[in-house]
Amino acid sequence: MSIIFWQCLARMIDTNQQQQISMGNSQQMPTMNSLNSSPDDETTSLLNNMGTASKSTASSSDITISTLAESPSNDAESQCSDEVTKKRHAWLLPFFINIFLACASFSIVMPSLSPYLLEVGASMSYLPWAVASYSIGEMIGSVAIGTFYEFATHAFSLGRGPRYSMMMCICFGIVGSTLYASAAWVDSSYTAQYFIVAGRFLQGVWTGGQQAIEQAYISAAIEPSKRVEFTATLSTCAVLGFVAGPTIGALLSMIDTTVLGLRIGANNAPGLFILLANTVMLVQTALFFDGKDDCTGERVKEADEEDQVDSSSGNSEYKPFNYMGVAVSMFLFYIHYYSFAVQETIITPLSRVLYDWDSIEVNLLFTCAGVLSLITSFAVRLLARHVEDRILLVASILIGFIGSAFLMDLPFSPDLPVWRFLAGFSLVNVAFPIGRNVVLGIFGNVLGPVNQGRWMGAMIAISAFPRIVGPFIALELLEMVRWKTWLEFGICACLFFVVFALVMQNIDLLVPYEDFLDDFEKNVKQHGRNQLQEVYSPIPSPIIGRRPVVRKPRAQG
Repeated sequence: MSIIFWQCLARMIDTNQQQQISMGNSQQMPTMNSLNSSPDDETTSLLNNMGTASKSTASSSDITISTLAESPSNDAESQCSDEVTKKRHAWLLPFFINIFLACASFSIVMPSLSPYLLEVGASMSYLPWAVASYSIGEMIGSVAIGTFYEFATHAFSLGRGPRYSMMMCICFGIVGSTLYASAAWVDSSYTAQYFIVAGRFLQGVWTGGQQAIEQAYISAAIEPSKRVEFTATLSTCAVLGFVAGPTIGALLSMIDTTVLGLRIGANNAPGLFILLANTVMLVQTALFFDGKDDCTGERVKEADEEDQVDSSSGNSEYKPFNYMGVAVSMFLFYIHYYSFAVQETIITPLSRVLYDWDSIEVNLLFTCAGVLSLITSFAVRLLARHVEDRILLVASILIGFIGSAFLMDLPFSPDLPVWRFLAGFSLVNVAFPIGRNVVLGIFGNVLGPVNQGRWMGAMIAISAFPRIVGPFIALELLEMVRWKTWLEFGICACLFFVVFALVMQNIDLLVPYEDFLDDFEKNVKQHGRNQLQEVYSPIPSPIIGRRPVVRKPRAQG
């Protein structure tokens, strides 16, 4: 199955690449030579004419690859567009491999975590810390490494910032996996339990930072109309990793051997597998990921120079920030993750209490949920080509609301019927991948052509927070009403209703930054700039690094 999937994935990559090139070619002025030449001949012709393009504005306008190439012609931009043309998104396969291995690593560890703590002599009171430390590391790592990604992209030459950031991120995973696996070789149980908690924390730093880098890179390398589709494709690899993880873990559980005097058993074998996976990721990232599709660092350098010139001449222009679009996207992202974290936490104990299901039935339920999420991610990728992003966004909210409502029992009614339990569980598992993929794509569009490392880091941190506090809140709410579900899922349904009203109120702001800027300029003509500056705050939060760099075409002369 995995071989078939990767073959399909390779075809998907090739299809996306051909669509990117065909879109770029469709915007060029047709000539007899271009009509009669092959794609390779067209690329060669473009490369040969790069010197002429720097002298002629008309020639430079013929090279349109993506949003990154829409700014005026200059040496850095021409080099960047040239690289994008030749590589045709060669970074996709390294990203797919990294995401698959990272998500498989997460699901491999979870079944063996509590037995591992018992094996090293630790108290089960450390289990919540071992589980929460991963999410805490994910929250910290996403913000810290996302911030470093933004700095490195600006500080280093083209391509080195994303590459160094990804390799540094994977190194945290290597150290964390080494600590986790070596806990079984430590004599002191006190030290071993801290090895496990610290290892899980560093693994969280790795995965949080990796997600922030990947989403920031997608926003820089892919034009707005394709971001949801590419995000859904990456999410498909993530879901496949989650589904494949327990199978790999079952194979690792049969290991019981000694190598160089060190015992390798069922509980620390997952740590060694993650160490091997991180090593593979580090090598293939160093060899095949050059990071040159993210040209935001070059744009920032030019923007700084232009800002200095504008400030000295007194011609600096105010550019608004779509703070409401950013806030709505973040809030919606949190609601989807909160709903998913609640379900992830309580479904197992709830099914045992209400229906007396055994482990086999619960595992079958989650296996079906993984397959359903995989199918949904594929569907989102296809729907994103034909359906507007905001329609998919509203659909995810409504599906989440209906699913939460199905999972509610009435205070005066008997236990929740099985069919409603399964229907609600399925709908929430459909709503989550739709909402996650679409929100991330829209969020990148709302931010605009700016390095999004810190912003994507903040977004991933928001998703980690519900998984830290969700388990404690969810179980407490169930126990308050004697394992009735109306309070827990009633809160989820209300949150979906609130965010639905918020999205519908601000639906016109959930658009690419270029469209937002056009609307702002139209309003300036009607209401005046001073009045609108009070509405569109240029600094919506302390985390913002800089405002989007949007250039107007230079006058031809």
